[in-house]
This record gives sequence, structure tokens and C-alpha cells, in this order.
Amino acid sequence: MLVARHQLERAQIRTTLEADHRYRVVAEGVPGQECDLVCRTRPDVVIVSQPEEGAALGALKRITETPMPPAALLLADRLTGDGVRRLLRLRAAGILHRATAGRHLQWAVHAAAHGGLALEPGLARDLADTPTEPAGAGAGTEQARAQALLGALSPREREVIALAGDGMSNPEIAAILTISADTAKDHLHHIYAKLGIRSRLQAARIVWQAGLGDSTRGSDRPAGSPGGHCPPVICSGRSGGGR
Repeated sequence: MLVARHQLERAQIRTTLEADHRYRVVAEGVPGQECDLVCRTRPDVVIVSQPEEGAALGALKRITETPMPPAALLLADRLTGDGVRRLLRLRAAGILHRATAGRHLQWAVHAAAHGGLALEPGLARDLADTPTEPAGAGAGTEQARAQALLGALSPREREVIALAGDGMSNPEIAAILTISADTAKDHLHHIYAKLGIRSRLQAARIVWQAGLGDSTRGSDRPAGSPGGHCPPVICSGRSGGGR
């Protein structure tokens, strides 16, 4: 799903995305229409283009307040380090500069749709250069908290969240666990309710904090399905929790 102020910009984004057969734009609109579009079309990823950092924050807040919010990929200008961190705290699945977004859209949407975090290389370098806490500070508490959360899940739910945390789609999870894609989706809904979260990105963070990341790499991944069998659904301005 695409949200941008000008029709020409939406058309350019659509053309870039649909050049890759994996992506299909299901809706588009202007800022302020995010919630309605997301609730009606339930996209996997919402791309929001807003020139100003503050407007991007407002759009992201509206999206995250919808039931089962989609992954949100933000395109903005004049981003500050503090602004990027605020967007990440609001669970942005990706942040790109509007001027150079065309170079990065396809891989960024793929990452966002599969529970990853897509940062334009320049932004990622800026964040990496920002002073932070000493390595390991608070890590033990963070890991213990994440492990306690996962302890509230059933064994099957822990298997599902570990696979989702590795970026697998519902069809991939279903193939590995020998269940239907609908059952995998139902498990994720129950997991979200138990953990008090609303997205795959949040689930992936808990898995990573608990030390369960990369639990399914290797021969367990079904052959020929690096990104699942269904292309991610994208809508401008909103992205639903889709598949």
C-alpha cells in the first residue's frame, strides 16, 4: 500500500515496485487516509512518503494504532538521528531518504515484509557511529525478560515465533511444521495476544533478545522458498498484517 501526497510520486513508487513480480500494490492514497486504507485492504507493507520528519512520525503512529498493523516503510527528507531513533521506537520497519528511495525500495520492502529492519546504508552508518551504552550493559536483564515472555507460550507457539523471527513467511512456517498456512497465521495471532505485541518485527526482536535468532537456518528451510510462495502485498500509506 502506498501513501504519498502527489499522484506522480505514487506512480513512480508503484512502477519501481511492480517491476519485481513479487510485489503488488493493493491500494494508494494521500496522508490522512492511512487507517481507512489499512483496515480495508490489510496490506503486508505500507509505504509512507512524507517530506517532514514530524509528519512521518504522525503517519507511523496512526498506522501502529490499527489492529494487527502492517510493517511500515517510511520515506522522508531531512532526517535527524533523534528522528530516526523515534521512528524505530515506534516500530518502523524501514526508513529511507525520499531522494534516493528508488535505489532501495525493492530490497527494503522484502526485508520489511519478512520481519526485518530496512535502513538506508547512510542512516545505518550514522546510527552505528552514535555513542551507546557499553557493550553488554543491560543485556542480561533484556534476555531474561524476553525468555520469560517466551516461557508463556506453548511449545508449538515457540516453534512458530522462532521461525517467524528468522524472517520466514507463513507458508514457509507451515511447510517446516507440517501445518496449514492458516494454522500458522492463527498461531501468530495467539502469540501476539499473549505477548502484547502487534507485528512480526516486535516478535523478531523478542526472539533475538532471547537468544533464539537464526534457529532455523540451513536444511530446515524448504527448498526453493526463500521468500514464501505468496508475494507480499503492499499498499501506499498502510500495510496490513497480511498473510
